[in-house]
Amino acid sequence: RAYPENSSPNLQCSHCDIPLFKDPPARTTAPSLLDSTRPKPDSKPRPVLQGPYLPLSTQLVEFLDREGNEAACESYLTRKRVPGKMSDIQDGEICQTLKGPDGRKFFDTAADGPNPDELRIGLSNAHLRFSFTRTNDAGTHSTGAASFCVTGLPAHKRYRPRNLLLTHLGPGPHEETCDQFQRTMASTVTELLMLYDKGIVAETPKFPNGKSHFD
Repeated sequence: RAYPENSSPNLQCSHCDIPLFKDPPARTTAPSLLDSTRPKPDSKPRPVLQGPYLPLSTQLVEFLDREGNEAACESYLTRKRVPGKMSDIQDGEICQTLKGPDGRKFFDTAADGPNPDELRIGLSNAHLRFSFTRTNDAGTHSTGAASFCVTGLPAHKRYRPRNLLLTHLGPGPHEETCDQFQRTMASTVTELLMLYDKGIVAETPKFPNGKSHFD
């Protein structure tokens, strides 16, 4: 499982009782008068394994602050659909029938709908592996990148790198087992449930006083 960086240095894994932090390096020389003028080495314990993590809620606020993204997220509401033909993910059964926490259709936020003051954002997750056994760019290390795309964006904007939300990279050095992957994703899944149930209020170019949006 994943633990916060500011966890106790004495913390052990709840599953295998292995210490999560390395002991700081021991001093090998006697202190001298020059030590007072030298930068002190970092004595903070370092994690045995670590990987970057950035919450979705933080990235969504930054995403909506970019010009055009807020309006683009709701462009599907006015797009004409052809009965019996699916030309976009928003035409699929899940997007058309998914219920929100209020029991109504999740994506029904049109001006004349029940949730006109909310921006409902759908997210699609992808997890890509980079294995040292399959690439010359990573000779001894494997990692995985978990990213999300905003399904409401038009197709030509959906997978642009600047519009993808990268939540975390796996610590490696080897490919995660299914159990390890589930534990690594636990923080993101917990946040997704919070965003679905309660949402967040964010200041956006269109709503400088804040507009609630759900995922």
